[in-house]
Amino acid sequence: MVIDRDTKRLQKKAERDRRVEEVYGRYPELAELDRQLRDVGVRLLKWAVSKAGEEAATPLNEERAVLARAREELFARLNIAPAVFEVQWDCPQCQDRGWSAFGEKCACLVQEEIDDLFASSGLTGEMLAQNFATFDLSWYQGQSARLGEKMAQVLALGQDFADQVLQGVRRQNLLFYGGVGTGKTHLSSAIANHLLTRGKTVVYRTISQIITSIYTAKFDFQNQGRQPALITGLRQADLVIIDDLGSEKTTEFVATELFELVNDRLRLERPLLVSTNLSLAELPARYGLRTADRLITRSICVEFEGTSIRQLKAVLN
Repeated sequence: MVIDRDTKRLQKKAERDRRVEEVYGRYPELAELDRQLRDVGVRLLKWAVSKAGEEAATPLNEERAVLARAREELFARLNIAPAVFEVQWDCPQCQDRGWSAFGEKCACLVQEEIDDLFASSGLTGEMLAQNFATFDLSWYQGQSARLGEKMAQVLALGQDFADQVLQGVRRQNLLFYGGVGTGKTHLSSAIANHLLTRGKTVVYRTISQIITSIYTAKFDFQNQGRQPALITGLRQADLVIIDDLGSEKTTEFVATELFELVNDRLRLERPLLVSTNLSLAELPARYGLRTADRLITRSICVEFEGTSIRQLKAVLN
């Protein structure tokens, strides 16, 4: 969650004040010097307001210079780092404001927003490290030249899909289907990571997680009509990825809610990526003709073939 900048700045200043009080407690002579410097500063301010002649300010500036030199000497003698008296900002560039003096987002705020997007996306564990570069085509090439060539085209398709979502011009969905361990989740994660690192919103959930969240939102009366963030995200996110379609116990409620979700995304012209171990022919019987029709005809359907890569890796290890 993106932090409260004002609160953070107050906390940082309070930490500085505590450090200064500790130093004053150990070195009362330093506290007295700083008190005298503040007193001179107040008298200089009064002089500026009074618009008196420059000659009135001369002794005050000389007094301040003497006190400042004495303070530097005391710092050196007591081996006190000047940084103790400074606020230790996490980002010195913007002093933790998140914005530059010109009203532009600081790099630290951009990174926090990206971290927040990742935290709410649903990507976990090794999925966070899966990208287009780690989608290793050699596992397919080792099975057959035809499969290797096909999966190179699938990888290019995934990259193109991600770029179009990034540009906000993607209108057609992706439907990945095929056996377990053949790379569907890896490529889905790569697409998600590509978008998240560029500041786009992604909701990545299994069908079971999505249905559970929808059920809770509809029937948990403790919600008092509030809509959970995930439900809002399913409608508004730049990309929604439904993983493991078909792994859930399919009920009338599941079929109805899946249709509503798919239909909403189509109506809002927001892309959807669905991954399933089912064949295309099995979809109508599981979810009804309307849902299957919308999933298949409004998507680029990509079959992932070959031996499970997880099994191939297990054999090598």
